[in-house]
Amino acid sequence: MIKYPIDPEYCLILNAFSHSGSLRGAAALLGMDPPSLVRKVRRLVSETNFLHKANNRWILSESGQKIAQWTEGIINEQKHLKEDKVRIRIGAFTWLAEEMLIPQFQLLSKKSNQEYSWSFHIIAKNLEQELIQSRVDFIVTGHAPNNPSVAHKKSSTYPWIAICPRDWKRKFEFVPEKEMATFLKELPYIRHAEVNPEQHLDFRPEQTFNCTLDGVIGVRSAVASGYGWSIVPAMSVQALIREKKVIKLDIRVKIKDEFSLWWLRERKDLRENAKTIFDWLSSFKIT
Repeated sequence: MIKYPIDPEYCLILNAFSHSGSLRGAAALLGMDPPSLVRKVRRLVSETNFLHKANNRWILSESGQKIAQWTEGIINEQKHLKEDKVRIRIGAFTWLAEEMLIPQFQLLSKKSNQEYSWSFHIIAKNLEQELIQSRVDFIVTGHAPNNPSVAHKKSSTYPWIAICPRDWKRKFEFVPEKEMATFLKELPYIRHAEVNPEQHLDFRPEQTFNCTLDGVIGVRSAVASGYGWSIVPAMSVQALIREKKVIKLDIRVKIKDEFSLWWLRERKDLRENAKTIFDWLSSFKIT
C-alpha cells in the first residue's frame, strides 16, 4: 500500500481551516462533530507544523497554506471530472447537420437524459474513414456503408424533390401538370456531379447550366440564386421552401434515401448510444 508523506485527511482538515478560522466552522465544512475533529487536530498539531492556535484562532503556517491551496485545487478538479460528461461525436454532411440534426438537438439531449455531451462534425467525403480513424463515433447519412467493419441501421425514408427559383413561379402559372416535363426540358438544369438526372427523372433535361456542382449545398444555392432547376433531398431545402426562396416542382423524382446510422462494429460500448440516436432519427418529421 502506498504511504503518503502527508495523511490525505490532514490535507482536508487544513483546507477546512483555511476557509474557517474556528474549529466549529471547520467541523461544519468537513461534516464532522467538533469533538471528533478535536482529536484529529491534536494529532495533526503534534505531528506537523502546519497548524497552530493564536489569539483564540487557528492559523495555518506557510506550508499549511500551500497544502490547503493544493488540496482545494484537487477538490475542484475532481468536481470537474465528476461533472464532465462523456462526449459522443456525430459526423454528417453539412446540409443534413444544419437542416435536421442541429435543429433537433434538444430532442436528442432529452432522449439521452442529458447524460452525454454531443458534438457534430461536418464531413465532406470519406465517411467510413472518419469512423475507422476514430475522428467520430457515429455517422448519419442517406445510404449504407461499403466497409464490413462498419455496422449500420436504416431509419425512415426521405425523398428527393425537384425545385426551381422562386422567380420562376410566373413561368409555371399557365403550364398544365402533364406538360411540366416538356416545359422543364428547355430550362437550365443544375447538375449534381454524383447524380445522373436520366436515372431519376422521366425525361432528360436538354439544357444544362454550364457549371456542375459537387454537393447538395452548391446545387440548392445555385437554384436559390436563380440559375436553374434541379433535384435535391427534400430535407435539404425544407427551410428554403418555408422561406419561399425556392419552389417545389410537381414532378416525379425516382430517388429516395434512408437515414442510415453508422458506427464501428467492434465498438460494443456504443450499442446503447446507437439505439438512442436511431430512436431520435426515427422521430424526424420530413415535409
